[in-house]
Amino acid sequence: MQAIASRARAAGLDIADGDIDSRVLLDVICSPGFSTRDEADRVSGRGVGMAVVRDTVQELGGTLSVETVVGRSTTFRAVLPLTLAITDALIVHVGDRTFAVPQGAVREIAEVDAGSLRAIENNELMTHRGATVPVVRLARLFALEPAPRPRMHVILIGTGLAAVGILVDRISGQREIVVKALRDPLVKVAGVSGATELGDGRLVLILDVAGLLRGLRSRNTPIRAAL
Repeated sequence: MQAIASRARAAGLDIADGDIDSRVLLDVICSPGFSTRDEADRVSGRGVGMAVVRDTVQELGGTLSVETVVGRSTTFRAVLPLTLAITDALIVHVGDRTFAVPQGAVREIAEVDAGSLRAIENNELMTHRGATVPVVRLARLFALEPAPRPRMHVILIGTGLAAVGILVDRISGQREIVVKALRDPLVKVAGVSGATELGDGRLVLILDVAGLLRGLRSRNTPIRAAL
């Protein structure tokens, strides 16, 4: 710890003489730009790693602490609230909008030619594995402007007669996301279960596809007749 305190003083940080407690130690280690290395290499030494860790933990409503025994060990402990959940999700796109779809709700993913969709009484249908499946465009549900594409992706949920396809412009991949619930009644939207932040800093909505379809069934919407 004395080595860290000396390096901190040399960097201009206000550190009192003598031993430093765990709270001050953590503040020093997590100071932007602080590093105990004399030179940076390809993976460390720039003083941003721990600063980013603490900022991220605090943004999630958690706490970060450190315990050290000189000459033996150092333990960092991150505590996150139980209201957070981590899940695998598909990242889907409609026009210039991005959404996350929890993978547990997805039975299958298919690609379809836009010209192969059939319109019957204002409903759209597709043929998949020898069966006719009703599809609903995510752009239509959220009143978005889709990007014209000859081929589109379909997220299939449900089985048998309850199978439905959610049509999106494209799926860019799958990733692990942290689910942040939307608790404010002023921002709650039917069919949206929460929000998450992607690695590039963008906030995207997490879709509740089952809730979307329940809402469609409960209202007088075109897809209702096909379900």
